[in-house]
Amino acid sequence: MNKLSRRNLQLVTLAFFFASAGIYFDAKPLVHPPPPQETVGQGPTIADAFATSLHGTRRGKQTWYSKYNEGFEALTGIPIDQLTCLKCHPGTRADGTPIESATYQPDCSDCHIRVGDRVSQEICLKCHRRQALEITTFQYPDVHRDLGFTCRSCHTKREMHGDGNIHLSWLEPGAMDVSCETCHRTIPATTSHHLHRETVDCTACHTQSVISCYNCHFESEIAAGIKRPYGVLRNFTLLVRRQGSGKVYPATIMGLTYQGKSFIAIAPYRAHNIVARGRSCGECHANAAIAEYARTGQITVTRWDEQQKKLIGPSGVIPVPPDWQQALRFDFVDYTGDPKAATTDPTKWVFLKSGADKLQMLYARPLTREQIEKLAR
Repeated sequence: MNKLSRRNLQLVTLAFFFASAGIYFDAKPLVHPPPPQETVGQGPTIADAFATSLHGTRRGKQTWYSKYNEGFEALTGIPIDQLTCLKCHPGTRADGTPIESATYQPDCSDCHIRVGDRVSQEICLKCHRRQALEITTFQYPDVHRDLGFTCRSCHTKREMHGDGNIHLSWLEPGAMDVSCETCHRTIPATTSHHLHRETVDCTACHTQSVISCYNCHFESEIAAGIKRPYGVLRNFTLLVRRQGSGKVYPATIMGLTYQGKSFIAIAPYRAHNIVARGRSCGECHANAAIAEYARTGQITVTRWDEQQKKLIGPSGVIPVPPDWQQALRFDFVDYTGDPKAATTDPTKWVFLKSGADKLQMLYARPLTREQIEKLAR
């Protein structure tokens, strides 16, 4: 039995265990789509392990996009190895050497100027752009950065270099080592902690905002490998139940359009804008989203404003209800400018449609009816 077959067997076994425990929610386990041509090595060295890492395989991108996991490929019909996604890299290697995208393959030089040197946070943020936006563009404070923490303060070598196993995504249980509890082994005895500790993840209350690059124009990706979203959404948080723990966890959205078709993916999100003081009760309980849901059966996430000719993004905490596929309202736009142009003309965005043709949620499930009823109080 080869390595991928053993991995799929492990996933099925885990799916059965979590389902029987009421923790893994999906009836159908995630699957490995047919992989693009790649070398998957295994051995004692970091270089060999890297070939199995998420940095080396880019498997997270493939997992989410794949039609096998209800991804955007189901609407486009274009396999990921015909796109630029798996060869994406920001301009140069760590030493400044330009990247030739046609022949590029991930390796140690993506992050290291010399093998074994200490990687700077600036190198990490070249690829992890949403985290960069949190820090540089939007300047969210963070209690850990205030103490001088960098990426390497929390993230382990195993996470970055691989462990000999091919993980489908960083969201897969066991793929990551970092957790709040690694350092915060005791928490203050507050009312909020007493009420929520067993059912709500720390980050659901202590995260200021998630980030989303919304309404990516996929024609631009196909025509020229250009990432062209309508804009960045922030100052909001979706709430889901995270696979593995079953706890309430912050989530974000990804919206895409292609040839008049629209798509939404919802995923748990680990922001790096943590604050010491958690949310107030009213930010989640009986808030605007819950009130709209009680009144109309819908929650508006994004909407097109005809007078202003622009998309209005979400605000505040949005609990994802059990009937989320019908209840969450999304509006989409289309880009009428040149899909090959390196710059985006903001006047070329026009309203496309209301509603997603396809929705996807992996590594999480919506809140339960009971949880929504508690939030309504």
